[in-house]
This record gives sequence, C-alpha cells and structure tokens, in this order.
Amino acid sequence: MNISKKIKNSSAIASWSGFIYQGKIALYHCIHLLINGSQSADHLKVETLDDFVIYGLGGKALSIHQVKARNNRKRLAYEDALKQAAEISTSSIDKSTKRWFHVSCELDDFSSYTPTNATQNPVKFYHYRDNNQYIRLDCVNEQLEQVVTDYLEKVKLNYSPLLIQYKLGLLYTLLDTKVISAHAKIHNNSELKFDAANKTPILLAEIEECLKSEVLDETNENIVLNRFRRNILDRTDELIESHKTSDDISLIDVLACRNTIARMNLETLKRLYYSKKPNLNSISIKGFSNDSVESYMSIIAILKQLVVFKDLPHYHHPQFGTYLPTAIQLKKINEKLSLSDIQNNVEALRENSIVQDVLYEYNNLIVDMKHSAFPLSEATKLTGRFIDISDDDLSQARLTKIHNVRFISPDDAQEELNY
Repeated sequence: MNISKKIKNSSAIASWSGFIYQGKIALYHCIHLLINGSQSADHLKVETLDDFVIYGLGGKALSIHQVKARNNRKRLAYEDALKQAAEISTSSIDKSTKRWFHVSCELDDFSSYTPTNATQNPVKFYHYRDNNQYIRLDCVNEQLEQVVTDYLEKVKLNYSPLLIQYKLGLLYTLLDTKVISAHAKIHNNSELKFDAANKTPILLAEIEECLKSEVLDETNENIVLNRFRRNILDRTDELIESHKTSDDISLIDVLACRNTIARMNLETLKRLYYSKKPNLNSISIKGFSNDSVESYMSIIAILKQLVVFKDLPHYHHPQFGTYLPTAIQLKKINEKLSLSDIQNNVEALRENSIVQDVLYEYNNLIVDMKHSAFPLSEATKLTGRFIDISDDDLSQARLTKIHNVRFISPDDAQEELNY
C-alpha cells in the first residue's frame, strides 16, 4: 500500500480529550453498523489513513472518518481538514468509499465539502441517531449509552443501566488495549505511528462480543473489577486533560500507569483493588470512589520513575526496595497516629490473604499522611499480632518481612527515591 508521507506523519494526538472523544465516536459508528446489519464491515483501524477507518474483509476501505473535537462553530475553521480528508488516496480506497467528517459543536454550515479537483472526493458531515450532525463532548457518553440500548433492543437482549455501563466498560477497555498495543510497537520496535496502528485492527466481531457479554448482578466480581478499572481510567483521563499544558505533574508516569491498568488481567486488577485501599473486606461497587482514585493518582502524579513492566505499578530504590502507591489516608497530624485510623487498615490486612501476598512482595506502602514513616510491626503493637493466613506453609521469614513493611508519606518516599 502506498501511503503519502503527509498521512504517515499526521497520525498524532492533538489533545487527550480529543483522543478519547475520537475513540468513542469510532465505537458509536461501529455499533450503528451492527444495528443496521452491515454484512460488509469487518474491522476498524484508528490513527491510520484518517482518525479511524472501517474496512471490509478483503481490506477495502468502506469509510474513512475525520474527527474534530473543537469548540469553533465557523465552517471556515475546518476547511483545511476537509480538504485533507478529500485528498486521501490509497489502493484500498475507491469512489465508493464514504468520507465522513465528525464535529463536536453545531456549525454555521453543514453542507458537504465538494473539492474543485476532479481527482478528489466529496466529504459529508456525519448524521447521528438524533438527526444532529454533531455530538458535544459532554454528550458523547449519553449518545453511546443510547446506541448500545438500540443494539440490545434489536437483538432482543436484556439491558439495564448497570448492564449498559458494564458493556461500555468492556468496549472502552478493548479500544484502550488496541491503542496501547499500537503505541508499544512504536516505542519497542521503533515503528512509525501509522505502521503500528495499521497492524492493530479492532474486529467488529470483538465489539459485538462485548455488547453481548452478560453478567448476573452488581455483586458479580468481574463487573465490579471492570467498573473499578473504568473508574480509574476515566478519572485519570480528566487529570491528564486538565494538566495537558502544565509541567507540575509527571504526565508520562500518569499515562504509563493508566495504560498498565487498561490492559491488566482480572487477577492483577484484583490485587490492585485491594492494595490501593486494603481496608476493604470484599470486592464491591461501594469499595471504590472518585476520592480514592484521586488519592492514588495524586501519588503517581508527583513521584517520578514509575515501574510498570511487572505486576502492580510501583517504584524501586536499590537500597530501600519497592514502594507501592495506595489510596490509604491517615490524616491525623498529631505525633501518634490515631488508633482507629491505623486499626481500620491493619485489621483488614490481617484478614486478607491477597493483601498479605502483596505486602510480602513490596517493602513500602505510600500513604496519604503527615506522620514520619513507620513499620507495620509498630502498628500491630497497638492492634494485636499479625497472623500469616496465606495458602503457603507458614514461614517465619515471610511473616517477618510482612511485619517490616513500612507506611510512608509521598514526601518521604520522594526523598528516599531521590537519594
């Protein structure tokens, strides 16, 4: 396939919110194709010839889509982008390939773009299910929920707000995983952005599998963990977007953490769920909140050199060992920590084998507190001895290591990591 240098170099993300919006529009269109019973569409590719492209089984481009998440109502402001969309030409495109343009606000003119060059092709503004030709950034989630509902009604599957959010969570994770896989090819194999994305298609069959996935109720562990993942990713996206032009946080580490969580398997996600806030006694929707996500991500945002290639995101120092970020909050500023604060966490640690295994593997827990660092053994003097309840044979060495795990503030952790 002959691709112009301009197209290869233009495969980039202008803003994080624009990128998230672009992915959701791509999912919207794919679900719309499934509702209409399209037999020719086979897969989706993002950030290739255009923002996203729908291909048939034989590799022919059925439609190419450019997405602009701008707050500019003047049609003239999009003229260059419309011209670029009209110019795209490869062996996979012919006169029957549709060219769609998506915008996030109402324009003063939605008429199709008609090029003056006879070798180029017209570009049309997309029509959505509500007959509008735009979807605002703050309305795209609602429109996605509606189109998922339309699909479930058509195929006669049960749906509820809980089920719809679960299915959307699976779709977002599918998109995240594919895009992250493409980015990994760029960084690990030094591939061009276009080439990496071109090798990472999203099958419409995969999208349909997500839409048809069933869960029993909100106590189902898989649905809770996937909602937990989605909660972290959504709040992190907001953090990235709000700091995109500043250098006061470590955006590289925040993005690395986000991408690691996006592709975590459920077993590792369960370890993250408990280690982030170990005073939870079970996996439930009530067990996480925006506050706990922000407490966890605030540590990632200020500390640098996050390690993400193995298990849970953490930090490492040759002398002091590993540091695990958490959402634990020990807010008392007085010289001795409140017994109720520490007992709440230690009791949970004592009774949770998953957290105990995490404690065995990491040397320090980074927590939101003003107190100087202290080992778990100091806390258990106040709350009672800590008993090893793992499935492994009881080991005094293992128990001793767990007791030596330290609670440490972000400031103190930063000082040690810089040592």
